[in-house]
Amino acid sequence: MTLTSACRDPEVGTAARWRDAVGGAWAIPAVREGTLGSCFIFVGSLTPAFLPEDNAFTHVWLLRELQHGAGRVLATAVLLLGVLILLRAWLRLHPRDDGVDIGRATLALWSLPLLLAPPLFSSDAYSYAAQGRIVAQGLDPYVLGPGFLGGDFAEQVDPLWFWTPAPYGPLALQVQHGIVDLMGNNPYASAVGMRLPAIAALVVIALLLPRIATALGRDPRFALWLGVLNPLTVLHLLGGAHNDATMIAFVVLALWLATKRRLVLASLSVALAAAVKQPALVAVIAVGLLCAPAPSLSRTAAWTRERVVHVAAATAVALGGFAAITAATGLGYGWIGAMHVPGDVRTYLAPSTGLGSLLELLLHLTRHQVAAGLAVPVARIVALTACALVVGWLVLRRAPREPVTVLVVIFLLIVVSAPSLHPWYVLWGGLLLGLTSVDTARLRCATWLTALFACYGVIDFSVHNGLVAFGVSGGLALLWVATGHDRELVHLGTTQHPRRRAPEPVGAASSRTGSSPVGAALSDRRRGWRKGRTTGSRVQPSWRDLAEREG
Repeated sequence: MTLTSACRDPEVGTAARWRDAVGGAWAIPAVREGTLGSCFIFVGSLTPAFLPEDNAFTHVWLLRELQHGAGRVLATAVLLLGVLILLRAWLRLHPRDDGVDIGRATLALWSLPLLLAPPLFSSDAYSYAAQGRIVAQGLDPYVLGPGFLGGDFAEQVDPLWFWTPAPYGPLALQVQHGIVDLMGNNPYASAVGMRLPAIAALVVIALLLPRIATALGRDPRFALWLGVLNPLTVLHLLGGAHNDATMIAFVVLALWLATKRRLVLASLSVALAAAVKQPALVAVIAVGLLCAPAPSLSRTAAWTRERVVHVAAATAVALGGFAAITAATGLGYGWIGAMHVPGDVRTYLAPSTGLGSLLELLLHLTRHQVAAGLAVPVARIVALTACALVVGWLVLRRAPREPVTVLVVIFLLIVVSAPSLHPWYVLWGGLLLGLTSVDTARLRCATWLTALFACYGVIDFSVHNGLVAFGVSGGLALLWVATGHDRELVHLGTTQHPRRRAPEPVGAASSRTGSSPVGAALSDRRRGWRKGRTTGSRVQPSWRDLAEREG
């Protein structure tokens, strides 16, 4: 019995299948390389940049040296090296026609070294813990900031968010409250414990994303590689313990239910996602359109009465579900008044804030002080207005034909036009990108952005370890490019790592095989073969074998 057949034989137990899957993944050099990179990231994170002053690692021989002097610089270099190794391993694992399904096992191997690491590349997990503590004390997190608590719970919160109220949905805050209680009100354990919902979310995404891809006629292995195995997913959603992972998981669940035409359940899943982070509510458009009956071919690009009714029903159910969740949590709608919080801090990654700040500087230099004060607010308003107009056009003209693609684009537009932008925000749409048609240019852009944001997190946080550490990080990044390691970003289709045949939309295969019964049967068998490889059913022969049998 081959490795692939053993992993999919229903008579083999779950533990045995996982053992075989992990063993098969470990046999691949790129998987071992990525695991090594995760181990380096774990070691490199044991510095004051990520840990509270009083931490258990100060009592561990050798590791405690990473928190002082030259050890901090060395740890920062190790951290960046680990990120570069993980990035290279991910690129080398671009899906191949070798019949080995390593996606979920690879995710497990790459994630294990990071589970006990401190929150990575962000202090948000410490803010989550403080907000959970505020809820546990019966206070209003939409009014009070972490600074109200004082003591250990407030110590590691980023000073920028010290006095700001929580902008998250009520479900997110109650989950944070539950984790704080579970961890015995220990501040650091509570922050690390914020990974628990992130782990559950990634399990859901890893299970359902390939199934959605299959239902949409996309390559499930490519969707898993581009979204779930992406270094940004591993480093930020898991390593950073961001609640964005939970939001995305509920959106993925909603899309999967929508492919099954389960309108009410899919809409309730959107409500759960919006109760974590409110922008997820836009997913009702894709849910309603996927659940609507398909019209005649002559009207596939138009809004029909059935489609309007289904989207309206999905919206009503989602809003009703959101209201019910809010009432059950008892936290109310204070997040509406806190929506300004993410924009209170200038993050120059956001195009509107970056360009507005540059214009503000130029106006200050030319002594136009009044206009300079308006530069950033006006730039943000222009960006949000442009976003609203483009989203409206996409919904009216493109959504009926490509609902999931439009959802991905809307998420990315919201991220790009928002007043603040952080690397993990890109995953709102980026993690779902494999569900759309991705040509070579878009794939190259996605991989370059992944590399940029992955390195940015290290270099940005290295400032906490001093200017020398910042210089070492920048120098290593330049050295990595100068020695040609970034060529994997461009040459994804080499003979060593061949790419899969481009995915086709559902029903498009018949145009290649012709209208003959043999061609139609072959198309159906190809789709069944792809589905069998990803859903755990028995192994199907390759499409080349089927073509030879058909004569």
